[in-house]
Amino acid sequence: MTQRIVIKSLEELSRFSDLFAPADEAQEVRALVPVVSQPTTEADLEALAEAASRAAQELRELAEADAAARREAEEALAQYRWLQSSAARLERVAVEAEALAGRAANLAQQAFDPNCREKAKAIATAIAAVMTTARLRLAALSAELAALSVREDLARLVSEERAREEAARREAEERRREAQLRDGIARAEALAREQKFDEALRLLGSLRKADPTSPVLTSSIETIRRQQWAVKTGEVEKALREVRRFYRREPRQALALLEPQDLSGMPEALVRQVYGCWLQACRRLNLEGAVHYSPTFGRGAVLVPAGDGRLEVVSAIGLRRWKPGSRFSPAALKGARPLS
Repeated sequence: MTQRIVIKSLEELSRFSDLFAPADEAQEVRALVPVVSQPTTEADLEALAEAASRAAQELRELAEADAAARREAEEALAQYRWLQSSAARLERVAVEAEALAGRAANLAQQAFDPNCREKAKAIATAIAAVMTTARLRLAALSAELAALSVREDLARLVSEERAREEAARREAEERRREAQLRDGIARAEALAREQKFDEALRLLGSLRKADPTSPVLTSSIETIRRQQWAVKTGEVEKALREVRRFYRREPRQALALLEPQDLSGMPEALVRQVYGCWLQACRRLNLEGAVHYSPTFGRGAVLVPAGDGRLEVVSAIGLRRWKPGSRFSPAALKGARPLS
């Protein structure tokens, strides 16, 4: 005969777990022969549903109890902060009353008019009473504060508040940083439109130190570098076109136009053309004893012997510090060849 069992909690359900899944029953996936499961009765289903309902009710009660505990802790925290504020005010009152009592006592002893001395004495007594009352109330508030300060629930609330404040601070700092980044990029783009590329890249470089992984900043830097490269290439190509028209008859004018050109980062073919044109213009000067010195690709200088045994720069390209008139020892210019 089947006996009906009513289960009112998960704890009671665990006591009858062997009725639903016998511990010694072989698992079907491991059994050598198929295991025939016992049919589930209506009583079993009702018991499971009742247990689930009880568990849900217990969870609701736990949630309500937790909410009530939090409200109680929040009220206690509000009381704690009110006590702190009141204690601070009482401390100020006590300090001021003590100072006033001293002044009143001094006047009671030194006043010229006897009537003033009597009144000052009465004031000193009244103020002393105020000071004593303030001190007593301050002691009582301090005791209440001490009792509240050891409560763990208040400590948890304070910790949560600090976490929220820290999250808000980080969020505000992130907004400030993003705004600063946007403003910096906008200024850099404005400088780029004025073709002040070096200044724009320096500005973006300073911003990158604070945010080295920003994809927006990286994209802006790459865009301005491409703009700089395009403008720079266009300027070099323009100078080359102009020089090709007159460098044979006006070599010095051609050199004045080619020497300031910055060939770093330019296409190799363009560098070869500019460098070759510059070298041809130097040959057109018909310099006696001239030598050609090229430390790296796209950089070089043409020098002539000076009276002191050194070599003097006539023209240089790609070497910013090599100005016409600068002198060097021949031993320092390894690889220099006669300008032919």
